[in-house]
This record gives sequence, C-alpha cells and structure tokens, in this order.
Amino acid sequence: MKKKIILIFIFLFVTSIAKSQTFPKDSLYGNVKRIREKVIFLTEIENLQLLYYDDYGHSGFMGPESTISRFHDTWYSSNFCYYLNYERFFNPNRKIIKEYWYGKRDDFMNSYRYVYDKKERLISTIDSSEYSIDTRNHYFEEYGDYVDENIIYENLELNIFSHNYKKYKNGKVIRTKNFDDNGTISENINHYNEFGKLDYIIYKNPNTWKKLEGNSHSYGVQDSIGVTYKNLINEYDIRNRLVKTRTFDLDSDKYSNDVIESGQTINIYEGDNLITRFTSNKNDYQTYYNFRYNKSNQLIAKYCCEKDIANAKIIQKYKYKTDIISDLTYEEESFETKKMVKYNISYSYKYDDNKNWTEIIKTVDGVKLYKWIREIEYY
Repeated sequence: MKKKIILIFIFLFVTSIAKSQTFPKDSLYGNVKRIREKVIFLTEIENLQLLYYDDYGHSGFMGPESTISRFHDTWYSSNFCYYLNYERFFNPNRKIIKEYWYGKRDDFMNSYRYVYDKKERLISTIDSSEYSIDTRNHYFEEYGDYVDENIIYENLELNIFSHNYKKYKNGKVIRTKNFDDNGTISENINHYNEFGKLDYIIYKNPNTWKKLEGNSHSYGVQDSIGVTYKNLINEYDIRNRLVKTRTFDLDSDKYSNDVIESGQTINIYEGDNLITRFTSNKNDYQTYYNFRYNKSNQLIAKYCCEKDIANAKIIQKYKYKTDIISDLTYEEESFETKKMVKYNISYSYKYDDNKNWTEIIKTVDGVKLYKWIREIEYY
C-alpha cells in the first residue's frame, strides 16, 4: 500500500510540474450564462481513496480551482479519474458570480459567491458550507502607477482571521506581506528584469533557528530582526525564456541561519519547445522530465523520471484529432515487478451548436469507464 501511495504522489507531481507543456486549453465559446459539470463513473471503479474516504479522493475537496485543475490534468494524463461535480453562473462579462459544489449523490458541499468592482476586480468572496462560512474581502487603494491591495479573511465560527497585503506597480506584484495572528510579518519583495520577467525575490523571514539546552533547537520568531535573503533567483536566455530557477532557505539540517541553496530547476529548449526539465534539491535528489512534439508543436510524448528516456518510469504518449486529444498511451513502472504496465486510453466527444463539448467518454483498454458531462446555458 505504501508503494502504491508513493507512485500516485509521483504521478500527481508529474502532471502538475509539466501541465504547461501538456494539454490544449479547454475552450468555452459563446456568451455563457451557466455551466453544470460532473463526472459519472460507469463501472465500480472509483477515484483514489488512500488516506480517508471522500468523494474527491484521498486529499478531499481542495476548493474550486485546485479541484478543476487536478481533474483536468488527471483526465488527460493517466488511466485514473479524479472527481468533480459543480454548477457555475457567469455575468455577461464572463466573470463567475456564484457556484455550487456537490458530492457523488448530488448532495450539497460548498457554495461560493463573488462580487466585483467597476474595474472587474474581485472584491469579495463568500465560501459557505454546511459547517461554516468563510469571507475574503479585497480593499484597493490606487495612487499613480501603484495599487495597494489588502485581503482580509475571516471565519467567525472557527475564530480564524488573516491579513495579506499586495503592492502592485503597473500591474505587477512588487511586494507581499502576510500578517499572522500574533502580528508577525512575512514579506516578499519581487524584482523584475527589463523585460518584465521575475528576476529574483527577497524574503524577509521573521523566523530563525535558536539553540536551546542540550541538543535541542527551536525555529520561530526569536527577535524583531529575523533574517533577509534572496529565496529565489531566475535566469533567462537571450529569448527571455526561463532556463534556471534556484531556491534558497535556511540550513534546517544544521539548525543554522546560514542561507543555502535548497533546490534548482533547469529548462532546456529546442526551437520553441521545452524538451527537458531537470529538478534537484539540497539532498541531490534528481528528477528529469523529457518532452517530445510533432511538427505542429503539439506534445506527443512525456517521459519521467530519468535522464535517459529508455529508463523512464512513467510514459505518456498522445494522439490528436486537430487540436483535441483523442488517444493516450500511459505506461508506468510496477513497484512489484519493476516492469512497465501499459494502458490504452481513448476519448470520444459530443458537441453543442456553439462547438462546445457536452460529453467526453474515457475508455481504458476497451472499457468505457468515465463520462464527463457538461450542460451549458447561454445569454
């Protein structure tokens, strides 16, 4: 069971780290007023239940955007299927004004309401469940090229309060602050290059390491000074493409306030396409992601997690009909046998008069397992 959990977590990490190279965007045409989406399991096969039972798998419901993103990535990345079941309403400017989320029996779970100002900026979110109500309000103040945004989060039932601050210059976030319950401030200052890309981040960390009696150490707010350092540095090529990201943190292994490099990501391009992404951490754990494309620059293969694709532990190969994924061959290494296990997956689509899909059936090894349906109303 532990090995299965490890494999699934590796798979979820692979889909998230490489999704920008993976899927065509899910377009929605026309002036949409309402959308109702859900997935139906056509057999007894269920989504992943590892740590505890929940309609949304082992991790539970993670909120609208995270749930939709994970479902979409999993749908087009493996033989598995995540879950979603929701209803959204839009204003004439395509802004979401409310949404409802449900379980597998169409039982109510959460509702969300969104309010915007005259500039279409989100100023209020109300998150209601059976057990509590969360509110998140945004307050803006403009002066010249700068905008201050204060975000206040409250849950009165659970007595939770948080305050976040963002400063923008010409639309870019240049400073963020988080105020915790004790008034402690964590601060990030973003610096951009001449082309507007993020160059590096200066982190004002209020927490430090302190030696206690014997071999004990504590990490937290020790004084009003903390420690300031660059926690992220980006490098770009002559085409202003990101080629290297380095992250930094305090040396927790030695309980030290010395700043060390904690991770690194390297991107390698061929023409216009990213073909290799290499990640490593301070413990020298290394992972490679290799990508291959057709003449239309569509992703046709993805390999994880070795430098040599011949030793890949996870392989995804795609076929398309125009811009739509029609077939996926998914292979993964079995922990028990160390041999690759292959699944052949196909997708069939139905469309409405506005060329929006209304049904996708996912077939695995010749068996129809999952149906993703979408009901759309227009203005």
